[in-house]
Amino acid sequence: MDTNTLRRWATPLTIGAFLLMAVTGVLMFFEIRLGLVKFAHEWLGWIMLLAVGLHAALHWKSFSRYFSQKSAVTIIAVFAVVTVAAMLIPSNEQGRSGRPGGMQAAQVLMSAPLEQVAGITGTTVEGLRAQLLGSGLEVAETATSLEDIAKQNQRNPIDVLNGVIGGK
Repeated sequence: MDTNTLRRWATPLTIGAFLLMAVTGVLMFFEIRLGLVKFAHEWLGWIMLLAVGLHAALHWKSFSRYFSQKSAVTIIAVFAVVTVAAMLIPSNEQGRSGRPGGMQAAQVLMSAPLEQVAGITGTTVEGLRAQLLGSGLEVAETATSLEDIAKQNQRNPIDVLNGVIGGK
C-alpha cells in the first residue's frame, strides 16, 4: 500500500476507532451492559492501536515536534506514570485482586456469619445491616451471610463484599 492510500485510510480509521472506544468506554464506565459492548471495546481496541500507529507514522514529522515542547512532554509523562501505576496498584475487581488466594479469602468473608464480618470490619451486626441498607440492599432478618444478602438482592457477592469493605 502506498503512502497516499495509507493517508486516505489512517485518519478516518483513527476517528472511527476513537468513536468506538469512546462510546463503549463510557457505556462500560456507567455499567450499561448492551449487546457486545465489552467485546467490541476489548477486541476492536486493537484497531485503535493500529490506526493511531499508522497515523503517527504517516505524520511523524509533526508528531515528533511535540517531544520538544515542555508542556507536551509533561502531559505525556503524566499519562505514562498513570499507566504504570494502573498496572502496579492491586485492583478490587472480581478475579483481579493481584494477590494469590484473594478470591479464596473473599469467599470465606462472603460465606462467614454476619457477626464475624461485622467484627472484621470493626462494626456491629446492626451497623453492618444499616450500612447494607444504606447502600440500597434489602437485608432480610433471616440473612446469615453476605452471600445470602447478595442472592436476596440478585447482586454479585463480590459487589456486596466490596460495598462492605470499601464503604467505610
